[in-house]
Amino acid sequence: MAIDESMIKFKGRSYLKQYMPKKPVKRGYKVWMLCASSGYCLKFDVYTGKAEKVEKNLGARVVLDFTQDLQSKTYKFYFDNYFNSYVLQHELKLRKIMACGTVNNTRKFLPELKEDNAMIRGDFDWRMSNENILYLKWKDDRTVYFLSNMHDPNDVDIAQRREKDGSFIDIPCPKLLKDYNSNMNFVDKFDQLKENYGLDRRSTK
Repeated sequence: MAIDESMIKFKGRSYLKQYMPKKPVKRGYKVWMLCASSGYCLKFDVYTGKAEKVEKNLGARVVLDFTQDLQSKTYKFYFDNYFNSYVLQHELKLRKIMACGTVNNTRKFLPELKEDNAMIRGDFDWRMSNENILYLKWKDDRTVYFLSNMHDPNDVDIAQRREKDGSFIDIPCPKLLKDYNSNMNFVDKFDQLKENYGLDRRSTK
């Protein structure tokens, strides 16, 4: 299952309306969603904007709310670096909830890994905590960081990349990366299915 944000198009006036320039739907209601592999939306939470008192760890709160009645199940949850942190992964581990996601390397409680200039394309470095939470970085055209409470860093796969001359090469990549890429698009799939049944309705003023 994947947890991500989606936009519901709305052109009217509302204090709930958000502007997301990188989304296909740029103006409307921002919604956190939990979607299955079919693209079916299981849970959602409408973002109501910043309150007078800023809520800390909003992303973690969304994940914990969505997964609270799914403890001790065999579901696996994927989310991006907006939500992910070591503290969240530790709490999910205690609840026996399997999860994986990209992470911002400036988050708290993350150990040091190899510097980028000491790595070549296809290299990865990792640390495993005493609670079996994996922190991993992989170098491709850019460096990506992951936190997972369910992956083995020794599980390695192959990624194919195009060279400047048009040829292809195989480089090693952690299996974690392929799992993430193949499971993180479920909310996008929901958006695609939703567009097939879109209805733009103009109202008279």
